[in-house]
Amino acid sequence: MRTQFNQELNQISADIRTLSEQANQAASRAVAALIKRDFAEAREVKRDDHSTDQLRYEIENTCVVLMATQQPVATDLRKLVAATFVAVELERCADYAKGVAKAARRLSRANSSAGSYNLAEMETFARGMLDRAVNAFINVDVAAAKTVISDDDHIDGMYDDLVNKVTSDMTEDFTQVESGTWLLHAGHCLERYADRATNIAERVIFIQSGNLTGDLNVHPPEAARKIEPPNA
Repeated sequence: MRTQFNQELNQISADIRTLSEQANQAASRAVAALIKRDFAEAREVKRDDHSTDQLRYEIENTCVVLMATQQPVATDLRKLVAATFVAVELERCADYAKGVAKAARRLSRANSSAGSYNLAEMETFARGMLDRAVNAFINVDVAAAKTVISDDDHIDGMYDDLVNKVTSDMTEDFTQVESGTWLLHAGHCLERYADRATNIAERVIFIQSGNLTGDLNVHPPEAARKIEPPNA
C-alpha cells in the first residue's frame, strides 16, 4: 500500500511539473506575441489553455481520492493539501498568460507602434520564479522556497518602473493611451503571475512546518498536532 501511495505522490509531482511547464510556455508565447504584434499566436495561447485546465482538475481529483482512501497523516497529508492548492495556482498562472495574450491581440488590432518596455524582462523573471517555486515544492526545499519569496520585491519594482514609464508616455502623447493601457494590463498579469509563484513557495514552508504563516518557527495549532503520531 505504501509503495502504491508513493507512486501516486510521484505522479502528482510529475503532473504539477507539467502544469508549470504549460503555464511558463504560455507566458513566453504570449509576451513574444505581444512584442511581435502576432495576433494569430496570441489567439492560440488562449485556445491551448483547455489542456491546462483539464490537468489541474485531474491533479485535484487524484489528491482528494488519496486523502479519502489512504487517510494520510502528517507530512503526507500536508503534501496532498498543498498539491491541490499548487494546481490551482498554476492554472491561474496560465490564466494570467491568457491575459497577456489578450493584450497582445488588442495591441495588434490597434496597429500600435508603442514599444514593449520591460515586459520581456518581467516575463523572464516571473517564469524563473515559478520554475524555482515548483522545484522547491517537489523537493520540499525550504531554502529555495525562501529565495523565491524574497524575489517578489524585485518584480514588484519592475512593475512599478513599467507603470511610471508608460504613464509618463501616455501623459506626453494622448495617442498612446489605448496601447499604454494594454501594456499596463500585460505588466499587471506578469506581476500577479509572480505572486502565484510566491504563494507556491509559501506552501513548501507549510509542508515542512504545518503552518500557513511562512514562518518555520510557528507550529500548527494544538488540535492539529494531536492528530499526528509521535514519530510523524
